[in-house]
Amino acid sequence: MIRRPPRSTLFPYTTLFRSQGASKSQLEEARKAVERSIMSKIYIHALYPNGDGDVHRDQVLREHIGKLSKVITPNHKDLRIPEIYYYESPWPSAQAEIITINAYKTPCDKLQCVVRCCTTIMNLLRMANEKSVPAADDFIPVLVFVVIKANPGSLLSTVQYVNSFYHKQLNGEDEYWWTQFSSAVEFIKTMDYTE
Repeated sequence: MIRRPPRSTLFPYTTLFRSQGASKSQLEEARKAVERSIMSKIYIHALYPNGDGDVHRDQVLREHIGKLSKVITPNHKDLRIPEIYYYESPWPSAQAEIITINAYKTPCDKLQCVVRCCTTIMNLLRMANEKSVPAADDFIPVLVFVVIKANPGSLLSTVQYVNSFYHKQLNGEDEYWWTQFSSAVEFIKTMDYTE
């Protein structure tokens, strides 16, 4: 039976940093730096574990989303975004957040990109309707619309990458936004081009 080594042997410098007076935030920053360094070296192999098959799959989805982008409107039959939220349409600030997702290499950074996109959408929806708090039924159609209009590359591989390397660390609000985003991507895969 293989036993997992104690955490201190997996991260030998943690004890050293703590003995030198490093705070939890400093340790977290050190962990992120190491993660960024490692992931930058293995990124392509981790993002596309099946090589050209994954690249092709992402390209097919990107072409599908490109076709959807030409016909999608806020009142599309699959979205039906309430008119009260149209003022900010097409939500360019949220699109700007999600389009940068491929600039990041670590699963944590990609997740934070999604979180920023989702919180931007929620803030815009709250500003558009100050009389009520937007619910998931208000949010999801806007997120779908934003992802379609932004059409970031490697979308399926990014979802698989974060789920593979970061899923066990997801919790709280980050997990909620990631679940919403993953659901939006799955929904987009099923949409057709009719208005």
